[in-house]
Amino acid sequence: MPTWDRRNYEVPDARLVQAEREIYQQFGEEVSINLKAKSLVKFGKSATLTTGSLQTVWTVGGNETYISTNAIDSISSSSVIDLEEIYIEGHTVTGTGQDQKFTFVSFTVNLNGQTRVALPIPLARVSMAYNNSGTLLLGRVVVYENTALSLGVPVDTSKIHIDIPLGLQESSKAATTFSDTDYYILTGGFGSVSLKQGGAADFYLEIREAGKVFRQVASISATNAGPWTINLDPAVIIPKNADLRVRVETSDNNLVVFTSFQGYLAKVI
Repeated sequence: MPTWDRRNYEVPDARLVQAEREIYQQFGEEVSINLKAKSLVKFGKSATLTTGSLQTVWTVGGNETYISTNAIDSISSSSVIDLEEIYIEGHTVTGTGQDQKFTFVSFTVNLNGQTRVALPIPLARVSMAYNNSGTLLLGRVVVYENTALSLGVPVDTSKIHIDIPLGLQESSKAATTFSDTDYYILTGGFGSVSLKQGGAADFYLEIREAGKVFRQVASISATNAGPWTINLDPAVIIPKNADLRVRVETSDNNLVVFTSFQGYLAKVI
């Protein structure tokens, strides 16, 4: 069995070392946070919410329609004059069911106003998009499966997989995916109801391993007067080739919530 010696110049964190050991014990794979050298903090803001259902904390609204092929191939803006360069992070996929394997990719693409632009690499998942230029976006930017548009935005909103909302310069999606070479050591998070509003919300952290369904691995509640912050010890281990999202159920219609989660990627070695 591999060993995890502490280096004298490092600040020790026993839960991270223990997480590496647990991955080896449970999945039979040796991983290294040190060799990956990458942390991940994801922030999410919801669209206005409705009661009676669980909805993802992302600005598109509702829940993303997850796909099993590399069909996310398009980007456009609701503004005819947006020509900015957009940076995108996501994953391509091979295989199906429990044999699905995700590969992380990143690239840039230039907008052409409301006209569809093909992505240089079609994706199965998209987790981040931001304005990578020196001028402000004037419209809403959407990344989607090729479909009919109205003023640069898909008529069928189920085809949208991320957006940069009007007035912002980066996406705000509390969901991501992990590749075939990375585990995720989840160490904490935050959630709140907008301070501009009154109400309460229940947050659920959900993971889905390849070929399986989403399941709730953590849940916590917040009000506008009482946000939550959680420091996980022991940490929560997210397997490779897994989807991760935060969904929320609210007490009142039209609430907006914010959330974040944080942790470290661990590379399979």
